[in-house]
Amino acid sequence: MKRVFVLCSLLLSAILVHAAAPAPAAKPVVLKPGKPHEKCIVLDSGQKLEYRFEATAKVNFNLHYDKGDSMYYPVKLDRTLGESGIYETKSREKYCLQWENRSDADVEVNYIFRVSK
Repeated sequence: MKRVFVLCSLLLSAILVHAAAPAPAAKPVVLKPGKPHEKCIVLDSGQKLEYRFEATAKVNFNLHYDKGDSMYYPVKLDRTLGESGIYETKSREKYCLQWENRSDADVEVNYIFRVSK
């Protein structure tokens, strides 16, 4: 019985420590009409990029990387107010999250991303 109590205590402690870890802060960006914003990061093969964003008006969004003379778009959305997802990388590359304002007015985009293995 004592072993079960100790095991449950350890498990609960691990859950509480994980839950207490600070969440990534949202990064607000104001996109001017016709202008993009890009956030790039180098990731190794097998890493996961978790992302989420919300916009005050519809924007174009993509996750892309260059390989040689070609550009690849694992995620590409037109005219969206928000999106979330997890992308597992296939190779070591510089991956970029990009938002583009195709409207005539400023648009605020709030985004967060996190990298895990």
